Amino acid sequence: MQHGPIDDRPSDQRPAVVIYRAPLFNASETFVRAHPLDLWRYRPLLAGLEDKGNIPDELRHSVCLPTTWSERVRARFGKLDWLADCVSAEKPRLVHAHFGTDGLTAVDLARRLAIPLVTTLHGYDVSRSTAALLVSGRLSWMRYALGREKLFRRGDLFLAVSDAVRANALKSGYPAKRTLTHYIGVDLDAFRYSGHHDSTTILHVGRLVEKKGTALLLRAFGQVVAQHPAARLVIIGDGPLRRSLERLAARLGLDRAVAFLGLQPQPAVAEWMRKAAVLAVPSLTARDGDAEGLPTVIPEAAASGLPVVGSAHSGIPEAIEDGRSGYVVRAGEVESLSARLAELIASPDLRRSLGLGARHLAEARFDRRVQVERLERIYDGLAASGPICR
Repeated sequence: MQHGPIDDRPSDQRPAVVIYRAPLFNASETFVRAHPLDLWRYRPLLAGLEDKGNIPDELRHSVCLPTTWSERVRARFGKLDWLADCVSAEKPRLVHAHFGTDGLTAVDLARRLAIPLVTTLHGYDVSRSTAALLVSGRLSWMRYALGREKLFRRGDLFLAVSDAVRANALKSGYPAKRTLTHYIGVDLDAFRYSGHHDSTTILHVGRLVEKKGTALLLRAFGQVVAQHPAARLVIIGDGPLRRSLERLAARLGLDRAVAFLGLQPQPAVAEWMRKAAVLAVPSLTARDGDAEGLPTVIPEAAASGLPVVGSAHSGIPEAIEDGRSGYVVRAGEVESLSARLAELIASPDLRRSLGLGARHLAEARFDRRVQVERLERIYDGLAASGPICR
């Protein structure tokens, strides 16, 4: 909504929560986009600085974005008084920001509205060094590097997407008593268990950046093809490294066995998960400290009954039961990655056994309905107590 459409929304008596993300929404951040759609007892009001073209149609009547040059400039420097004026008539109960960078910006918004602030920490916001944030060239990251102690003091609650992210957050200075682990759930109906993974396709899904380990996967895949010439690697996602990765595949003689499909909609990703043999998630810590939180692609694969070979990196081992739903290999190792992938390509029975274990894990730990219910109970408690850190 650009200052006004909230007033034109259909009648909805649920208590409101402001969901703040500066870009609404980056294409790769499907986990953030799903958040407002999944709320059941709370009504989402989307607030941000830029429409990236990925706002769900059903939420466009509840969006606040800057409409004037002055608002855009003030917003870039963390001044969101105009946004508080935009949403105040809706009497929101709390603000929920995604990533520590946006949490810092939302501190004054929540204070102006006199409501609690929840911030979800996703990974890079607690793993990148202060130096890396300062030299990034991104104003929001630089402000965060210099001023995040303000968020530590005034944020009412911090939700880490994995235990590993929580541990990093505490090392960074986040308060232990106000920092909890809350897994992001997946739609167990959208990612359905099929039990039929009889192909020789290795699937890799993610933004093509250093931490995803795609270059390492290509080298490992070369060893898999030497043993299983029919094997294929399908890569879904886009990013700054795509061209260099395509050149690497060609240099390794793999261009005919590797398909770069670019960004794909969720139904297409779900379909690939139903027919692939294994998902490869060989993530690692990038040179600038960028690290995973817990890639949602892993529980999505688990829900599909697709075994995962993932690295022992950040929260990944929290979503894979080694030897029961997939395999965890040492981060950065080509040999162990290729060995596990080849083992799964060679054995349909093993794939089916691990796939069944993966589905059970998804049902037990990552059911979106259960996780949303837990989140809304957290909202209930905060809304009842009011802001505690002002």
